[in-house]
Amino acid sequence: MTNHTNIVFEGVNKAYDDNVILHDINFEIEKGKFYTLLGPSGCGKTTILRLIAGFTDVTEGSIKINDQIVNDISPNKRKVNTIFQDYALFPHMNVFDNIAFGLSLKKLPKSEIEAKVKNALKMVQLSGYENREIREMSGGQQQRVAIARAIVNEPEVLLLDEPLSALDLKLRTDMQYELRELQRRLGITFIFVTHDQEEALAMSDWIFVMDKGKIVQSGTPVDIYDEPINRFVADFIGESNIIAGTMVEDYKVKMVGKEFECEDAGITPGERIEVVIRPEDLELTTVEKGKLVVNVDSQLFRGVHYEIIGYDKDGNEWMVHSTKKAVIGQDIGLYFTPHDIHVMRLGETEEEFDARLESYEA
Repeated sequence: MTNHTNIVFEGVNKAYDDNVILHDINFEIEKGKFYTLLGPSGCGKTTILRLIAGFTDVTEGSIKINDQIVNDISPNKRKVNTIFQDYALFPHMNVFDNIAFGLSLKKLPKSEIEAKVKNALKMVQLSGYENREIREMSGGQQQRVAIARAIVNEPEVLLLDEPLSALDLKLRTDMQYELRELQRRLGITFIFVTHDQEEALAMSDWIFVMDKGKIVQSGTPVDIYDEPINRFVADFIGESNIIAGTMVEDYKVKMVGKEFECEDAGITPGERIEVVIRPEDLELTTVEKGKLVVNVDSQLFRGVHYEIIGYDKDGNEWMVHSTKKAVIGQDIGLYFTPHDIHVMRLGETEEEFDARLESYEA
């Protein structure tokens, strides 16, 4: 472990009686990066945040912050701040008093509080808003006040529990950029919870994908998108065509009754696998030039591309994202390269997956 690591989970379980919320959670969080816990509702994301903050106790295992086990350390003694979904601002206080609240409790001198609040407002681009009432602020401005209130306490880690979910799409996108830039400027660790995969891909240095109380895959946004470990991840992160197949030999798979070259190896010949091809990696072409032929069933215009649904001779559904328009009822060819094929083993763990990749990339 390096001195750049500031949070470590070791064998952490959380249960309420017989209801297991988290099962064997192990990870390391490095200083100064943007991490995202991504997964559907009820998968345990927010519970991890609450454990880091100290609002919830561990059932088994240990949590370390800066090499110190913090299982029994109270929330106010951890250098961690949380921004909640509803921001939890005080409506009867103006912007200055909201941000200064934690500093006032510490009984800091007024001049020091004023300097710190003004600096925090400058960081979130709200200089001059000190006397504004909270009810007069837009959703995006309230979000920034909540961030300023958190960073004024100089936390080492900022926990964000779906803070953008209440915003409209345009503001949400703007705030994604702002949060990412703010994290880079501050250089502190952000741990962000969301169920929105596009948000996770756009903002994160590192993503933990969760399902049913477990971390099923972790990696950079590119790793997670290009190399999903199983059907759940492939389906949850973007759109996917997932087709049953068989491994013929290293770098060759069989699906839809045909053999195709691929870039995967280390799998037993004859083993049943699943093949993933992303819709944007399929190119529309003529029936003669296509590696596969599908009949076009439906087509929607999505603004930047057409979303085309077709079916092959075996009845498999194929989704294609293309700037070219298709004709419903017509046969079309689909072209793809070996690089566009990703092979998933049934039941493969992340450790087995990583070991297999290292074995043939070495």
